[in-house]
Amino acid sequence: MSVLSEKLSRKNRFSLTQNPVDVFEVDLLEAQKNFFRQFKESGFNELFEEINPIEDSTGNFWRLSFESFSWGEPEISFHEASLLGRSYEAPVYAVVKLLNKKTSEIKKQKIFLCDMPLMSERASFIYNGSEKVVVFQILRSEGLLLSESKASTPKRKLYSVKLMPQRGNWYEFELNRFGVMSVKIFQKRSKILLTTLLRALGFSSDDDIRRVLSGCEEGDVSYVETTLKKDPTSNTEEALLEIHRRLRPEDALSLESARNLLDNIFFNKRRFYLGRVGRYKLNKKLGIKDEIKPEDYQLNKTDIVNIVRTLLKLNHGMISPDDIDSLSNRRIRGVNELLSEKLRLGVLAMEKSIKDKMSAFSTDEKVTPSMLVNSRPLASAINQFFGSSALVRFMDQINILSEIEAKRRITAGGARGLTPERATFSVRDVHNSHYSKLCPITTPEGPSVGMVNQMAIYARVNSYGFLEAPYNKVISVFDVDNDDIKDTKFKNRYLDQDLEGIAKKGDLLTEKIVEEAKKNKIQKIFINPFVSDEIIYLDADEEGEHLIASYDLERDEFGNITQKYAFVRDGQLYSKVKVHKIDCIDVSPSQIGGLGILLIPFAGNDDPNRTLIGAKTQTQAVPLLRPEPPIVGTGFESLAAKASGRCVYAEEDGVVEYADASVVVVNYNIEGGFSKRRYDVQKFVRTNQNTCFSQKVVVTSGQPVKKGDLLIDGPCSVNGEISLGTNLRVAYVVYEGYNYEDGIVISERLVRDDILTSIHIQEYSQEIRETKLGNEVITRDIPNVNSKALRNLDENGLVRIGAHVESNDILVGIISPKGEAELTAEEKLLRAIFGEYARDVRDNSLRMPNGEHGVVVGVQVLDRERGAKLEAGVLKQVKVWVAKTHKISIGDKLTGFHGDKGVVTKILPEYDMPYTKDGEPVDIILGPSSMVRRMNLGQLIEAHLGAIAHKLGISLEVQPFSKFSFDDLFKLAKEKNVDIEEKVELYDPKTGEPYDQKIAVGFRYFLKLDHLADHKVHARSTGPYTLVTQQPVRGKAQKGGRRFGEMEVWTLEAHGVPYLLHEMLTIKSDDMVGRAAAYKSIITNQKIVPPKIPESFTVFEKELAGLGIKLTKLDPEIDYTYVDMSLEEIVDAVGNSEAGDSVQTDVMSNAKSTKEEEYLDLSENDVNFE
Repeated sequence: MSVLSEKLSRKNRFSLTQNPVDVFEVDLLEAQKNFFRQFKESGFNELFEEINPIEDSTGNFWRLSFESFSWGEPEISFHEASLLGRSYEAPVYAVVKLLNKKTSEIKKQKIFLCDMPLMSERASFIYNGSEKVVVFQILRSEGLLLSESKASTPKRKLYSVKLMPQRGNWYEFELNRFGVMSVKIFQKRSKILLTTLLRALGFSSDDDIRRVLSGCEEGDVSYVETTLKKDPTSNTEEALLEIHRRLRPEDALSLESARNLLDNIFFNKRRFYLGRVGRYKLNKKLGIKDEIKPEDYQLNKTDIVNIVRTLLKLNHGMISPDDIDSLSNRRIRGVNELLSEKLRLGVLAMEKSIKDKMSAFSTDEKVTPSMLVNSRPLASAINQFFGSSALVRFMDQINILSEIEAKRRITAGGARGLTPERATFSVRDVHNSHYSKLCPITTPEGPSVGMVNQMAIYARVNSYGFLEAPYNKVISVFDVDNDDIKDTKFKNRYLDQDLEGIAKKGDLLTEKIVEEAKKNKIQKIFINPFVSDEIIYLDADEEGEHLIASYDLERDEFGNITQKYAFVRDGQLYSKVKVHKIDCIDVSPSQIGGLGILLIPFAGNDDPNRTLIGAKTQTQAVPLLRPEPPIVGTGFESLAAKASGRCVYAEEDGVVEYADASVVVVNYNIEGGFSKRRYDVQKFVRTNQNTCFSQKVVVTSGQPVKKGDLLIDGPCSVNGEISLGTNLRVAYVVYEGYNYEDGIVISERLVRDDILTSIHIQEYSQEIRETKLGNEVITRDIPNVNSKALRNLDENGLVRIGAHVESNDILVGIISPKGEAELTAEEKLLRAIFGEYARDVRDNSLRMPNGEHGVVVGVQVLDRERGAKLEAGVLKQVKVWVAKTHKISIGDKLTGFHGDKGVVTKILPEYDMPYTKDGEPVDIILGPSSMVRRMNLGQLIEAHLGAIAHKLGISLEVQPFSKFSFDDLFKLAKEKNVDIEEKVELYDPKTGEPYDQKIAVGFRYFLKLDHLADHKVHARSTGPYTLVTQQPVRGKAQKGGRRFGEMEVWTLEAHGVPYLLHEMLTIKSDDMVGRAAAYKSIITNQKIVPPKIPESFTVFEKELAGLGIKLTKLDPEIDYTYVDMSLEEIVDAVGNSEAGDSVQTDVMSNAKSTKEEEYLDLSENDVNFE
């Protein structure tokens, strides 16, 4: 067998990894789908449980209860909702029972509650026509938190216990520096002694309190006794009154109100609700292992006693405080909790509305549940959540990777979360508990650094919201009574101990040895530790109970560990232990990273900052017209393509009945019969970021397929592998300064052959409205428009699909009625003959914006008859999609996998590109110095291996962060007689001579980013000006321009061109009178008049006036004599003068008045500051 066939992976890639591990077939969007599934199953039941049943204010007449909930089917499909600008949603119904307490009459009804948006198979929502995604939120978990108290000092550490519910106030149990225990209930109220609280709960005497808190203190100091001495109460009644007196001093004091107050604080479900997660964490912290039931979601007296015991143990050093930043104390909230939190407000508003309506009806009237239930508050809450919540994002859709990353994003912000201003360094920093759960690299680079993270590739979220990571179990003991020797996992296992009279250490474990051990009543046999195929998922708490080794343990082909010692993670420590003590091992060396960095080959050879940029820039890559999978990959390419949900795979074994560019029909063989399934192919789909998503059919009619085979390739995908860019031949050489400081020189071949060409689709829409003068009309009959302008319109006034449109071309012909004066006799006659056609109308057509062009790929007319959701007064809405091809051009941004982004500075003809000995020119030239500065050496390894793979005609796979070897590759090259060169002779095309030194030339993967020069650069001859400065407005969208600013002035000053500078700052800028006069002079062929005062000088003058400084404009033709006066003399003159005007006479002589409206040329000496 050849080396090639031995080392090929499942995706026909030649693997260089020493111990390759199969990439898990995990659903990367599973967490999102599970959260929404939980909401569908139990969300409404949990929401309405809080208010069930609802009674009238007296409790004597009506009782209404919500018994069950059901979901209907969506009216339209996900794709239709996107096209029609509607939401993809399903109706939710409730069975409501109404009891008339006076007559005992019961009425039941099935009532419509709301339309709830549904999650698609791709884990996104369509809301009002826009595709959105709900990001995960990470918050401090409910339950108990043991932390250092604010009263703590360097000499004496004091600790507190915080009780954090799902709903309600946080209660802090603390110890002060005098050893007195108390609990803080309300922020601005007095603290309650814990002994007083325990008395109020029924532990009346001092002995009762000592008894329930016994065994929690060590040493001579007793905090219980110290607190009892401070306690002013002696029994339960006094304790209740004392609590009421401290917390509600303004209310009337009575024993009943005091008891109600205590119940409301701790045991009222609406005021204080632990919830499922709170109970789970509380029980775990208190060491309670009972099964959790819904009735346990409330706090009870035993919990409070146990919390006080925990506080005592913590301050006596019997237990350790929690790590506040550990993932064991932070959990994920998904769409189920975020949506329920918003809907709860709607449910409470609904409850209030129902109660108000109950009081309006008497028991004698015929009342049905539908008369009482108003579901509008629920609809309002849904609109608020999907329309304005900070955690519901307009989905990033530049490419399929950016879609996946948006759905796996975790943020600490949002409602109840942190803000960048409040987030401390410890919250942002990487924590040891993040290992294999959160990607340690992928995070924003701005103010949100560390606050927004990505899930690690194999991480999952458990039912309580805690992140879990997978590990392989390490087995070192054979349990004679419970394990089965015939189990394949115990095949080829060796003893790690001598069994007296049975076997020796190192012998193979066999059935005979097990039988002998049973006879000798040996329960456990120690075997050489081996890595089993069994996978367990552990959260951060559970990981602390195991010794976990990294994946790179030495083992034989059967998984037996061959080394004696290994480094393991033991909680927060990293220690060396004997291998038989190891419990678990990583399932893969790649499990620590997120998807973005796992697509980067040799990411471990790059500086982490560059890896971060590499991961981020992949999500900005535009889909290319002709993408290629990377020639040097990581093995995660197919997983990414599958997770996108845009590739179509065979559901069962079958045969392709029909396939063309728009549809695929497959006959599946199911239980002996055939089931036909049709798949529509999506072409030229506009994304949220105006890129183009198109699918491509990869099967042919009559082709047999197996379950899981690829039928249709998605966008940015080739043969089921994510393909965001293309492989290019690269040379690392300095080229005439054009690749200095991240400049990139490329070959004209990339432009000519559309190697780096992308398609972008813009949507243009216009509403056809109802006006006071009549309705707007779509028509081809547009007044005062020549036939050339109408060439692309069909008979209905709509642009035809496939038409090439330029700036100001008509896309939709629309006319609006104009207001009319009283008609003449002739006009009345015309109106009578021709009817409405003779009316005066205005052209209100939808046109292509200035500077845009493209090909029309879609036209849609939306109206209410077709199910579109339109605003009041809108008759129709027309949408036109125009596709534009962007060839690579100077100024566009390119990048590789390794954060080596740069801008195209020069496009050379192929004959001007450096070439190798075989005459083959390179595609792209990079500056070699950037690698030294950026420390991203992974690109060099990728380039060299890419060159070898290209010669061999294969693709390579190197799993990230794993050990790799080139030996097999070199053997294969030897088999194929392929020379391997580290550097090659590169020839200068200008001289035909080789460069002085050999050059590194190879193949690398490059992406074209969504930073295109064509989208940013624009020109204007005339356009809008700002009213204040009369300078061009800013921005391409406003048809703005660039003002001649400070640095541009310096440039002209340096060149010594004063007249040109004067012209640039006046008639070519904001001199309103001068520029109008200059324009008039040019078109009348006259001499241009001298410039006047620019508007910015007027702004300057007004600003000085605001500071109390007056500018006086002087006549340059008058000779002024200045009187030399000091500041004190001027002040005296002002003080002694009767009128302010006389000062000017004293300061200046021979001054003549000038007209205010006269514009003057001002030189440097012509301005006098008074």
